[in-house]
Amino acid sequence: MTPLLVTASTIKTYGVLENNVDVKLINSTTLMIQDIQLQQILGTDLYNQICDQINASTVNTYDAVSAANITLLNDYITNFLMNAVIAEGCLTFLYRFSNKGIITANSDNQFPITEAQLDRIIAKWQNQADFYAKRLSDYLDQESATYPLYYNGNSDSSDINPKIPKYNTGFYLGNKRRQNEYKKLWPYCKDC
Repeated sequence: MTPLLVTASTIKTYGVLENNVDVKLINSTTLMIQDIQLQQILGTDLYNQICDQINASTVNTYDAVSAANITLLNDYITNFLMNAVIAEGCLTFLYRFSNKGIITANSDNQFPITEAQLDRIIAKWQNQADFYAKRLSDYLDQESATYPLYYNGNSDSSDINPKIPKYNTGFYLGNKRRQNEYKKLWPYCKDC
């Protein structure tokens, strides 16, 4: 069984989630983020090593590998997971699956947000998760001698090799197409 690398209580204590958010939803979202996003940052072998040490309760400061993994967990992975779980959880926590269909809970004193507001909230938390993912990746790159599995592991065909996370931003170039005067300067431009 894959262990949780960050607990629901940690996310509630240090994140923005209220205490009434269902722990089951937080845990399932955390496992999904670990499996899909974190494993792509760490690579399968380093990810499995950390999970195996947690499952066997052998993460301790006496072993050099374990001490390095504790630093990785406490200083980098936890921050990434907290932000990624909140970003991914925005939709998960809003909607519920029931035998009558997909529903959203609502009370008399609360008002649902619009889809545009939800997109902005998700983008904010995803940008923070991307920042921590980049920071984690940069740390592993800098400390590659301490984490040999980061570059040298993942030799099986089913293993995921680490990917360097990139910020997801766009450029706004305006909505006007090139004016006719550009055609004179650049006659080879076909789309003007």
